[in-house]
Amino acid sequence: MPVDAATVQERIRALRPRGAVVLVGIGGCGGAGKSTLAAALEGAQVVSTDAFWNGSEFELSRLEREVLGPLVRGEAARYRGFDWDRQRPFPDECVVRPEGVVVIEGVCALHRRFREAYDLRIWVEAPRELRLERGVERDGEAARRTWEEVWMPMEERYIARDRPRESADLIVDGSGGGA
Repeated sequence: MPVDAATVQERIRALRPRGAVVLVGIGGCGGAGKSTLAAALEGAQVVSTDAFWNGSEFELSRLEREVLGPLVRGEAARYRGFDWDRQRPFPDECVVRPEGVVVIEGVCALHRRFREAYDLRIWVEAPRELRLERGVERDGEAARRTWEEVWMPMEERYIARDRPRESADLIVDGSGGGA
């Protein structure tokens, strides 16, 4: 049964972290409400997997090397995000402190290579039509075809292959939130 953000926050508070940091993975399809949920988690440092796009694909090995690996070892994570508008990396480095709650959110956040690093895995779901509507609202009508012919089929293949929903500790209904 899907839960809400308050239930997620309670579950995070109840966790006993392995170290100084509680790592939370929030996955779901584009437009499901992952970013909205992450932003609702009080005091969390949030890293979006979108920051690891390189213009043609997600650099999952870089996310693992620059963020998850250091945080699991109790070290600060340092990375440069990707500027989607300019299609190049941002010049400034982002730093994530190895303390408190750190959320990794994005379509591929629950990829099988990351699952064991998380103290809590969350899947956010929303109906396809709503996700498409949110994506087009955010990215513009010109992006509709890309959403329908590229992004959504790519997500479907990832879900069939990696089964991220089945790995989740909690399922959240993202129908009421944003993208």
